[in-house]
Amino acid sequence: MDHSLYALQLLGLGGVAGVLPLYIGIAISFLLLQMIQPPYKILIQGFAIGILCYLFFEVMHEAVEFTGATDPVSWIVLVGSFSISVVGLSFLEQYLHRSQTLSASSSLFVPYMIALGLGLHNLGEGLAIGSSYAQERWVLSSLLIGGFTLHNATEGLAVMSPQGSHHYKARHMTLLGLLAGGPTCLGTLISGYLLSPYLFITFYAVAAGSLLYVITALLSHSQVSTLRLSLSIGLASGLSIMYLTGMMLALLLGFRS
Repeated sequence: MDHSLYALQLLGLGGVAGVLPLYIGIAISFLLLQMIQPPYKILIQGFAIGILCYLFFEVMHEAVEFTGATDPVSWIVLVGSFSISVVGLSFLEQYLHRSQTLSASSSLFVPYMIALGLGLHNLGEGLAIGSSYAQERWVLSSLLIGGFTLHNATEGLAVMSPQGSHHYKARHMTLLGLLAGGPTCLGTLISGYLLSPYLFITFYAVAAGSLLYVITALLSHSQVSTLRLSLSIGLASGLSIMYLTGMMLALLLGFRS
């Protein structure tokens, strides 16, 4: 097969599974947030935090799966990548605060960090799609694409949840969708040509660290005692729905639960 055509096919698979559903999710979430009343927006934010919590546990599980008890290098890669991600993002936020850069764009900082964390997670999904396609496992590739498409559409809500009363410009929503969904294409391309357990560990651990950072950031913006019940209901709902869709995907793919 021509290498250019093969690369285009891998990028197309990533686009269908990652980029397209993210933009659909962002568009639906934008309309939803315009229609609901402010008291109910905390439910949406809790729902988004539930989605992120599920994804955090998922990517950490994937990272640990690639490590080995007799492979100390894999331990270092996981712990180092995770720590650099969490501490690095916290340092970046602190630096922007001190330089007074964040005050002018604080409404966008958290959404972009959420999109970054989701993008790193979706890069891992792209790795799974690309590796199955490279091994000519066509049925598995098709099921992965279909499952991840449905799964990723809900992630648009996580990106848009911090919006509140802010109205993002079209260019920001475009960039958020590209940052969150675009890495799926990169993942399919990488795994279509190169497979390395250490690479997988790095990507998954960095994604987990990014997700943990944005979870704490969202929670810190929701610490109002009168809203905690609504936040908790939304969180439980988001985590439960992501888990159930994940289990349905697992059943379709024939995985053991």
